[in-house]
Amino acid sequence: MIPFSKVGEVLHELQDLTKFIIIGDTIVDITLKRKGTESDVDLFALDISVLVDDDKIRNFAYERGWDYGRTPIDTPRLLAPIDDDQLQIDLYENIQDFFVPKEILESAINIKIGGYEFKSIRLEDYILLKANAFREEDEDELKTLLYLLGEGKISIDKEYLKEHIQAFEENSESIKERLSSIGIKI
Repeated sequence: MIPFSKVGEVLHELQDLTKFIIIGDTIVDITLKRKGTESDVDLFALDISVLVDDDKIRNFAYERGWDYGRTPIDTPRLLAPIDDDQLQIDLYENIQDFFVPKEILESAINIKIGGYEFKSIRLEDYILLKANAFREEDEDELKTLLYLLGEGKISIDKEYLKEHIQAFEENSESIKERLSSIGIKI
């Protein structure tokens, strides 16, 4: 597990490259008040294009001694060494089938990671993104969230879900059906 104090330092350094919003599993770790993450950190880049500015991103990584790679959808992946581990940071923007609605980005909240504050989408919006993608691993993560919801370890605002599901336009009905199929009724 990589402690959030170290994650915060790396993300703070990354702010020299671009503003960003946290969009991945880190949101769940923070919600559950965990001390760190065993996952990667998924970021939606705001000031740069993960495709057009590839050289800039690669140079940023190499100047810091970080490794550079690619995600499964061919966007930049940074690997920052932390003690005996590596923090994987995946950078995204709206490309191909990867889509984060503007309303979700505009509703980002401030969260604290280590000694720093960062923008993050809300847990409800994370749920909607998972239901939109709905790969096998997304379905598994949604079922885990449903379990945590049932245990009272997390809570969600169903009215907020109802409002933001509309941001997915033509996919909104299938997202609603997917959530319903795993037990989250909207």
